[in-house]
Amino acid sequence: MWLAARGYLAGIGAFLVCPCHLPLTLPIIIALTAGTAVGGWLADNSLIIYAISFVLFLIGLGVAAKWLFLDDGAACAIPNNQKEDSHETV
Repeated sequence: MWLAARGYLAGIGAFLVCPCHLPLTLPIIIALTAGTAVGGWLADNSLIIYAISFVLFLIGLGVAAKWLFLDDGAACAIPNNQKEDSHETV
């Protein structure tokens, strides 16, 4: 259960930092932090925020895909055909 949940959480995290949402969310964040050093930095460095968001989005998607689709829970799984061959005696 936890293995699937962590993949879904990574996917939700990737969705939240998706750079396509920044045209809507960045002005809101800048308005909420207006008058502070953080607000000034965000307003002056929006290109850096887009780049960081894009990188985090790609990492989040990769981690979610790995945890949801590539992990099978076994560190060294033996294919079925090798299991059958190992029991044969000559």
